[in-house]
Amino acid sequence: MAIDSGTLGSWSQYDNGPIESAKRTQNQIQNELQSSDTLAEPNFDTYLQGSYANYTIVRASSDVDIVVQFTDMYYADVSALSLDERDRWRRNSGDPDYSWNAFRTDVVDVLESRFGASAVDPVGKAIEVDTGNFNADVLVCVNHRDYYHYPNGYHSGIAFFDLTNTKIVNYPKQHIDKGSTKQSSTNNRFKETVRIFKRARNYLVDHNQLNKENIPSYFIENLLYNVPDGRYTYDKQDRVLKILRYLKTTDYSDWTCQNGITDMFGSGPAEWCTRYADQYVDAMHNLWDNW
Repeated sequence: MAIDSGTLGSWSQYDNGPIESAKRTQNQIQNELQSSDTLAEPNFDTYLQGSYANYTIVRASSDVDIVVQFTDMYYADVSALSLDERDRWRRNSGDPDYSWNAFRTDVVDVLESRFGASAVDPVGKAIEVDTGNFNADVLVCVNHRDYYHYPNGYHSGIAFFDLTNTKIVNYPKQHIDKGSTKQSSTNNRFKETVRIFKRARNYLVDHNQLNKENIPSYFIENLLYNVPDGRYTYDKQDRVLKILRYLKTTDYSDWTCQNGITDMFGSGPAEWCTRYADQYVDAMHNLWDNW
């Protein structure tokens, strides 16, 4: 028995209120950082990322993901360059006077002075901040260049370090831009479909059929981004079934993320496991067949 159209319609909806609140939270943190004497010299941008930025939020209680991107320096991956290009890059590069680590420390100090030390937890990839209205995960990062030709051939992204000092690279702006393009090419059906599949995941988690930690929202969106536009039909029941059948019969192990740059699956810190994707697709089929 298929999931009824009423449930799919409910799962597809979003409330604009939390998104506007998230924007206010981002502006609040941005204003606190920009008005600080401590951060008067460095140049940085702040912006939303994640489900609030992508309009795929399904639970208003989710933390707001805010990027604070230090733009006065960059890290680079030069592994794809020729030996001559790498030599030229090294000759033109040097160590920055003010590092990512120093910038992150200053951001923590400013946030603690504005919101109180008890409201700020700096341990982890993101700084957790209780602003009094929303909980925010503040990701402090720097520019990253993934070179394929020196000096002007590179993908622009962000980089930060986890607790093991492993560099993690991502491309949030490309993710948002390509998601908007996909939304247009599917007649505005992509993002509501992401919400359907995320709420279905939550239903399966609540009924002890999936472990949420293994099925992050980010990868659900990446999975659906790779589904051909023609599967995004008008009728939601027809659409979901077409997408599920496509995922069940397609080898997605070599798919790239929505940003169009990074591999979706692998052993890296920002990659997914095909076994978890298989579990999710199988659980979705079972949910559809046994609703």
